[in-house]
Amino acid sequence: MSAIIIVLIALSFLLKDPTKGIVVVTVENKTLTQTVLATGQVTSSVDLGLSFNSNGNVSSVKVKVGDKVKKGDIIATLEQGSVGAALTSARGSVAAAEARYKKIVDGYSNEEIAIAQINLENTKATQEVLVRNALNNLLSSYPEAIPVDSSKDYVAPVISGSYILGKEGTINLKVYNSSNGKSFDVSGLTTGFGPLNDDVALPIGNSGLYIKLPTTGTVESADWKIEIPNKKASNYLSNYNAYQSALQTKSATVSSAEAELALKKAVARPADVALAEADILQAKGTLEQAQANYENTIIRAPADGTITSIDVKVGELATASKQVVMLQDVSNLYVKTKINESNIAIVAVGQNVAVSFDAFPGEFTGNVVQVDPAAKIEDGIVNYEIKISINEKNDTIRPGMNADVRINAGEKSNVMTVAKAGVKKDDTGSYVDLVINKKNKKSVKKNVVTGMSGDGGLIEIQSGLVAGDEIILSRPE
Repeated sequence: MSAIIIVLIALSFLLKDPTKGIVVVTVENKTLTQTVLATGQVTSSVDLGLSFNSNGNVSSVKVKVGDKVKKGDIIATLEQGSVGAALTSARGSVAAAEARYKKIVDGYSNEEIAIAQINLENTKATQEVLVRNALNNLLSSYPEAIPVDSSKDYVAPVISGSYILGKEGTINLKVYNSSNGKSFDVSGLTTGFGPLNDDVALPIGNSGLYIKLPTTGTVESADWKIEIPNKKASNYLSNYNAYQSALQTKSATVSSAEAELALKKAVARPADVALAEADILQAKGTLEQAQANYENTIIRAPADGTITSIDVKVGELATASKQVVMLQDVSNLYVKTKINESNIAIVAVGQNVAVSFDAFPGEFTGNVVQVDPAAKIEDGIVNYEIKISINEKNDTIRPGMNADVRINAGEKSNVMTVAKAGVKKDDTGSYVDLVINKKNKKSVKKNVVTGMSGDGGLIEIQSGLVAGDEIILSRPE
């Protein structure tokens, strides 16, 4: 029985079809197309998010969504009070610096020199009066009569008035009894005499000071002195400082007026001209900064386009660099998409593209217009951005729409093609299993030269095969 089973098994192997399960494909001449598929988004050639360059309250929005603008048009502004004033001031500084330069180069007129001379004389006269007044105040520092005999504690006569002689020194005062009561006479800085009473103050010579008896106490007959100035007076130090300040002011003011006169009489020196030129440059630098600060409060259109969104209102507080306006050129749209590194080598500028949109049916034509040279790596995946033009104009296409693109990366007509899966590689290069007996599908190794890979899993055979040849695509395991 076991012998019969062995015989049957042997017969089954002998009778089994050895070609069963072998898949054979034929080499054919046909048009080979190479297509790259991708998805992307519609983008404008002008696709700009605009913002202010400084913080502030919005004072005007001069456009609305849908408005077309030209490059340089004002779109929105912030309140410009302080920056506007600074700009005006800076312009004035430039004008003043340029005028000073012209004045130095041209020189001063006789009339201007005469005015400077008069100004010097007036300055001297004014300062002389101020110094004299300050000196008089110093010399009049609370004058008082002091007994010559400092050991005596006498009741002193009352001294009043303002000293006017303008000289330092001592007024000697002698008080004595006379037939009519108390009398006095003076010597030193001034001279004079007269009676003393407690009702009327009498002049002490021509000094500007006055003397009378106090209403209480008795003034002894004695020798007295009035020191000019009274350095023990409570207001002496403040009056002294005021006098010194007046002297310093006089010196500085007169020197300035003298320098001004000398300047107007002098011929322009190269150093003065250079300094005036430097002042102009400095003023212009300040003006440029003021203009920049002013422009920071304005949003201008950097290119022609259409306003597609506005996210700001008059009165709102705008933050620097925060996008508030979107400017796009809706008349010039393109599709931006990413191509994987495995396909980027066959994508080139100028290739034809078929574009379709999720939003509506139909297909549009386009071309690859840009291939970025640098890769963008996201989550370890290497892609390259490309831009595709949209050749047909259609108002229904909007920035931001999703798009499917089919890039015609290559096409060859009437070339030998075969299924790419049937081409193998080893140390000798690419080869196929060429069928040499179609009945039993016997094959031999045949080296081939391949060309372009195409859609449908096909590859170009440049040499090694002829149309009609059959190759083994796969064998049963």
